[in-house]
Order: sequence, then structure tokens, then C-alpha cells
Amino acid sequence: MPKDPDGFAIWQLEHYREHLQFVQIGQAMTPPFNIPDYDISVVPAEPSLRGQWMNTHASIHDAVRQMTNITTGIDLADGDLNDDQFWLEWMDNHAAEHRAFRQVLNLS
Repeated sequence: MPKDPDGFAIWQLEHYREHLQFVQIGQAMTPPFNIPDYDISVVPAEPSLRGQWMNTHASIHDAVRQMTNITTGIDLADGDLNDDQFWLEWMDNHAAEHRAFRQVLNLS
């Protein structure tokens, strides 16, 4: 939930670990598929840095979409994560995309 620092800290770690899985799967493909291995482990609190994080994160998702042939998805770089309503919608859409990635990649 918005403004839950403990829950968000757990999410950040789990989210980053899942992105690392995507990178490793891409590297193991023949030929290898390059997923950017940017450090997105911490979402910055500073609004201007948060925008940079969102852009970097979106570029990773673009690559995973390409690897998995998933052509749908929202622009994860667009919006204000400081707005509680947007945050909830972004998290729901983002979680749905991760579920789709896991399904295509046969991850549990």
C-alpha cells in the first residue's frame, strides 16, 4: 500500500530479484538475449530521481516484453508514484505484467 515503508522495502527487494531472473534467463538463451542489468533495487524517494528510476525500469520491461513476445503493457515511465491513486494503478498494472512474464518464462 502507499506510504508503507516496510512493505515497500520488501517489494523492492523481491522485484529486483525477479528482474535479475529475467536477465539470467535472457543470458542463457541461444543466442543470448540481452536484458539490461540496471540496479533498480531501490526506488529513490527524491521525485526527480524517481522519474529516472521509472525510465530505467521501463527500458528493462521493454526488453523483457521483446524477449517474451508480450506486446501489451502500460508505459511504466509515465506518471507520479507520489500520487497514491496512480501508485495503486501502476502497481496493479506492473504486477500483471510480471505475472505475464513469469507465465511465458515458466517461472512460479
